[in-house]
Amino acid sequence: MSQSNDSCEFNVLALDPFHGGSHRHFIDGVVQASRHQWNVISGKPVHWKWRMRSAPLDLAQRSSDFIGKVGYPDLLFCSDMLDLPVFRGLLRDPRILTTPTVIYFHENQWSYPVSPSARVDNHFGYTNLLSAIAADEIWFNSQYHLNDFLSASQAFLRRMPDTRRPHELETLEQKSRVVHPGFSPPQAAFCPDVTASRNPSKRLTLGWVSRWEYDKCPNQFAELLDLLTDIEVDFEVILLGQRPHAEVSALQQIRNTHGARIVHDGFAENRDHYWTLLGNMDIVISTAAHEFFGIAICEAIWAGAVPVVPDRLSYQELIPSACRYQSLADAVALIKRFSEDSTRSTQAVECQKQIEPLQARHIIKQIDSLVADLATAKRW
Repeated sequence: MSQSNDSCEFNVLALDPFHGGSHRHFIDGVVQASRHQWNVISGKPVHWKWRMRSAPLDLAQRSSDFIGKVGYPDLLFCSDMLDLPVFRGLLRDPRILTTPTVIYFHENQWSYPVSPSARVDNHFGYTNLLSAIAADEIWFNSQYHLNDFLSASQAFLRRMPDTRRPHELETLEQKSRVVHPGFSPPQAAFCPDVTASRNPSKRLTLGWVSRWEYDKCPNQFAELLDLLTDIEVDFEVILLGQRPHAEVSALQQIRNTHGARIVHDGFAENRDHYWTLLGNMDIVISTAAHEFFGIAICEAIWAGAVPVVPDRLSYQELIPSACRYQSLADAVALIKRFSEDSTRSTQAVECQKQIEPLQARHIIKQIDSLVADLATAKRW
């Protein structure tokens, strides 16, 4: 008697050229909790352009060695940083051409914000498009991202001089689906009592959890803190988030202007300390111009913080409209509203309910089921 998909275990070969940040967070979570066997071949999370160019050759050679030692996978899983057609060509293995293949888009290079000091290079976006065409399924980390990629691809095709027809964007849409990356609380059952007293200092604690880079608009966060000071809102701040090597002017401005209000500035000592800091936040703030999902925002919400985020991007899927703003003046009004304990506690509960299905333990069950379906539909 054949096994059902729900009980089968399959072998997945995951290829992640840029194995860091959200890419690594996602893969590590799946590897640890999936009922299938995942093997990961990865690259360093540095020099992303070089990763996209060099990864096909590097990962083809390492995949060939892996297949020689372990055997063929039931499914090939790659991230958006892999040039999939070039990888297949360099691997020169007919069986891999018939192995079900999924590409997971954490971001895409059509619409990833370009640094003010850089110029747009559409070659990388077109690499993403060709990889999507080559894959059997395309998974996006949010509906916003799926729509964004298809729209940006269509816009680029309209500018092409010819050969538009072979790209078949309708086919791309049909094989695309949303698979959220999920977030992982410290314990499966972890859910703080957001109705309890959370801030012994009685000051409103504001939190920042985003990267301190141009696409997260930290200058607007600094401006928001100035606006709150102008109207005499009594607050303190917890500053988390990855920092680039170069000095961030907005961060230095916050330190200079609001230094007495800062209760933490930098990385957490460990994962437990990180969740403790999240648990001390009353409100978590984003000013992002780019967000395809938002793992750190979800974590802060789960720890009990109320989000105050722009009314755009993936936030429209994750965050109730009552917590989204159109302008910094709107954000100030929301923060003032949520400074009232009972209002904030009620909203925190609603926000937690909205993201509860996005916990990794739920998402990985979805992934396991999809892997089984694809692996049992082999084409040889």
